[in-house]
Amino acid sequence: MMVLAVGVAGYGLSFSWRGIDAFGTELLASFYQRPWAIWVHFMFGPVALIAGALNFRHAIRRSRPAIHRKLGEIYVLSALVTGLAGGWLALHAYGGLNTRLGFSGLAIATLVTTGIAYRKVRARDFVAHRRWMIRSYAMILAAVTLRIHLPILAAYFQGFEPAYQIVAWSCWVPNLLVAELIVRKTPHVA
Repeated sequence: MMVLAVGVAGYGLSFSWRGIDAFGTELLASFYQRPWAIWVHFMFGPVALIAGALNFRHAIRRSRPAIHRKLGEIYVLSALVTGLAGGWLALHAYGGLNTRLGFSGLAIATLVTTGIAYRKVRARDFVAHRRWMIRSYAMILAAVTLRIHLPILAAYFQGFEPAYQIVAWSCWVPNLLVAELIVRKTPHVA
């Protein structure tokens, strides 16, 4: 998970020096219309990816609680900001209504799961907090899943648009299902 998160985070952060033109021609029109949202999404998403991956490390959670809390604060802020920017981008996503609905669902799920996880930790319900963080991070990992699924789907369907319409859902729904299985099958000790 850490290797994939770092790789995709590096790709996202490369936006700062590569700019909008580095992305596929299919998406350029949408990106040019909302450059601030793209910038915010590609800056805060990678931070959430890395902070979240680090915070799942048992050694940090148990032996460095102050670091865990600080990474958690960074994660929550980054996840919420990238979720908001992603939601705005989703309303105008390339590929039509299906793509817009799929990415809007991801944005809403990111905001809701992260918000609930934050509320649970503030209430000192650490078991529920951990369960909601697993769900939240599954939504952030959609960045990784998207980059795995998209080239496979584009090759299979011989085109970007049909692949993008599917990946708007396949990048996060399976992640959420796996997270739910983990939450239900794994004992969660605070």
